[in-house]
Amino acid sequence: MAYLPDNRVAYLVQHYSATPVEQDFTAADIDAMHKRRGFKEIGYHYFIRKNGIVETGRDLSQPGRFEQGAHSKGENDVSIGICLEGGVRRVRPNEGFDSRTSAQIKAQIKLIRELLLRFPNAKVIGHRDMPFAATQCPGYNAGDWWETVKTQSKPKRKSAAKSTTVQASAVTIAGGAGAGITAISALDTNAQYIVLAFAGVIVLAGLWIMRERLRKWAEGDK
Repeated sequence: MAYLPDNRVAYLVQHYSATPVEQDFTAADIDAMHKRRGFKEIGYHYFIRKNGIVETGRDLSQPGRFEQGAHSKGENDVSIGICLEGGVRRVRPNEGFDSRTSAQIKAQIKLIRELLLRFPNAKVIGHRDMPFAATQCPGYNAGDWWETVKTQSKPKRKSAAKSTTVQASAVTIAGGAGAGITAISALDTNAQYIVLAFAGVIVLAGLWIMRERLRKWAEGDK
């Protein structure tokens, strides 16, 4: 077995198995096919069945290093292979298409996100888009698909008016001003001027805090 350091991984390569969607296949079936072709074992690191079950292939269990796959000639030493069952029809075995089921896509997204925690610099890409590839696999533009997934998964932010930090600043300012007004009514003229001066300081400080919290909200804080 050839193991390489994790920091070499530049791609998470998406494949289809090029097996008819009308039949069911497992990682064991793909393993047998690959062995008949002279591989020592299945070439992919993961195999996702039509029902969404994720089966393992090449070894990724050792911390800090991965077993080199055999799924993208010329780039196996810098990539992880993810294969999804299907990709062709029995009547058109040479015409690849995107046959992924909703269960497969859900499992695929979850798996990719988990792998990106381990390989944060890896690019999600289809086999057909790899530098040395000449194939239809995986039957869709995996890079564009993943960009869409990332965009759709971004949480919607609250407006500035609904931001909890901005609301807290407004309450602080209002509270400071209210306390000053209440205190003034019970004091003589000179004391009122003093209290007004302190109230002004409180309001100015609150406005500065508000400005800072609005800035942080713009940068992404809730």
